[in-house]
Amino acid sequence: AMLDHLKIWNDKPSRGRRGLSLIWMLFPSVVLVMMVTFMAVQFLRIDPDSATLSLSERMDLGRLAGEVSDNLPFMLLLVGLMMTGILMTLHIGLRPLRQISERAARIGPATIGERLSLRSSPKEITPLVVAFNGALDRLEAGLRAQQEFSANAAHELRTPLATLRAQVESLLTPDERKDAIEEFDRLSRLITQLLALAEADSGKDLGKAPFDLVEVARSLTSDMASTILASGRGISFESAHQRWDCYGTVALVHIALRNLLENAVRHTPPGSEILVSIEMQGQLAVNDDGPGVPQTVQNRLFQRFSKADTQSPGAGLGLSIIHRVMVLHGSEARLDPTYSGARFVLDFSQRGG
Repeated sequence: AMLDHLKIWNDKPSRGRRGLSLIWMLFPSVVLVMMVTFMAVQFLRIDPDSATLSLSERMDLGRLAGEVSDNLPFMLLLVGLMMTGILMTLHIGLRPLRQISERAARIGPATIGERLSLRSSPKEITPLVVAFNGALDRLEAGLRAQQEFSANAAHELRTPLATLRAQVESLLTPDERKDAIEEFDRLSRLITQLLALAEADSGKDLGKAPFDLVEVARSLTSDMASTILASGRGISFESAHQRWDCYGTVALVHIALRNLLENAVRHTPPGSEILVSIEMQGQLAVNDDGPGVPQTVQNRLFQRFSKADTQSPGAGLGLSIIHRVMVLHGSEARLDPTYSGARFVLDFSQRGG
């Protein structure tokens, strides 16, 4: 997806070979200037000591070597002074470029509307700044189109889904109706999640506010306990803290935790135990003692439409939605190694943001 590519482009450090420093590029030029100056002094008879000598005598290699040897300390001092002057000039002259680089590094999916200022950029790099801003314009247009499509598609699906649900319920027997209602509920939640993420990715105000992670996790675990227990799995909650204050969007945190719990139920057999815990460093973990996640899919687990079990009814969006929620909170979701089962972690050690 374009959003994932934009994030990778913004976050991943360059792995290519770095270019030469301007200092090292200019050093040969300084040495060349010194050599040309020295030869000009000899050729034009500027030095009084060699003014009476013929051109062939002045250009004698032995004499030139002696002149270089006699004047070497002065020449080295001059080269050092010139390089110091160049270094200071570059440091001062490139300060606006460093400021532009810092501002460019802060541009991400949530701030894609920002642009680099032409007013503060040196004239020599104005074409580069213009080209960079143009690239951002094209990326923003594509990103907005993708977000609008997701939001519009989710909105358009709600009405026919509700109509279809009503028709199906009227045709099924009470025993058959239960499974159909559960599937419709799952589709309805997926649409709600897509709408929430489309709005979050749009760069609009996410309604962030302080919240207690312990209370949020305990409350949602309690709300889902009856459904999980009815499926034949056990569910429990524990916390190393009485409260863990965070800053973020509670609705999105609800989505992330609900997806993890539904994922645990879907991929564990009846009789499994699921544990939701708030750990000492503010990490929200969901552990289960099921079969775990195959090694072959762990690297792509949080990618969109990636599924550990290709036969499962899910669309492969749940974990990618969790990943996006945590990115919007300045943190990460990950799968931690464990001896048995699976252990998913939502890292709130930085308390959101």
